[in-house]
This record gives sequence, C-alpha cells and structure tokens, in this order.
Amino acid sequence: MTPRGEGPLRVREFPMTKYMFLYHHPSDLDRTPSPEEMQAMMGAWQAWHTEFKANILDMGDGLKPSGKVLHPDDSVTDGPFAEAKEVVAGYSVVQAESYEHALTVARNCPVRHIPGARVEVRELFGH
Repeated sequence: MTPRGEGPLRVREFPMTKYMFLYHHPSDLDRTPSPEEMQAMMGAWQAWHTEFKANILDMGDGLKPSGKVLHPDDSVTDGPFAEAKEVVAGYSVVQAESYEHALTVARNCPVRHIPGARVEVRELFGH
C-alpha cells in the first residue's frame, strides 16, 4: 500500500550497460559455406537471438572484406591491410548487467563455432 496521494510504488530500474561484440576471423578464411552450412548457421544465429533476446539490442551485421581508411591528413587508402592475420568480420550490440554477464552472452554466440574466430567484448561509454 502506498501513502495517500503518492501513486503506485515504483521499482527503481538500473539501466544495463551496452557492449559491442566485434567478431574477428582469420583473414585466410575464404571458403564459401555450402547452402546446408549456411542454413545451419542462420538457425544457430536465430537460436542465439531467441535465447538472449532481452540482451541483444542489435544483431549487427557482417562486414565486407574490403574498405577504406581515412587518415588524419585526409588521405584515403584501401583497407583492411593485406598483411593482417585476422579481420573484423562483423559486430553485434548487447546489453548486460556486467562484463561477466556480457561474456555469458558472447560464449553462446555462433561465431565461436567458426575455426579460429574470436569475439572481442567492449563496453560502450554510454554517452
């Protein structure tokens, strides 16, 4: 029961922290998956999204293997660099109560099933 005139009691909710998952793959990972492998991969992503729907804010996307790098002097070069042993291949944005909770979400991410791939977990500033 609330005191007269104060309305319903409200539970103070603390916002969860946002984290970016950066998906790193070996740069020599050039084999195209078969249609069956692609279907299984999409099913794994959907299952991950379903299990962690309260945490996943943006499923993100994959990144194309080439891009451009804008330098401080305003020059532009092709990138990422050919000598790189791995590339950032994609990202997702999640929310979690702590780094440990974010790592639990990351541990279940389908990217972890790709040989040589890793998930980098970075906290966002939240500005």
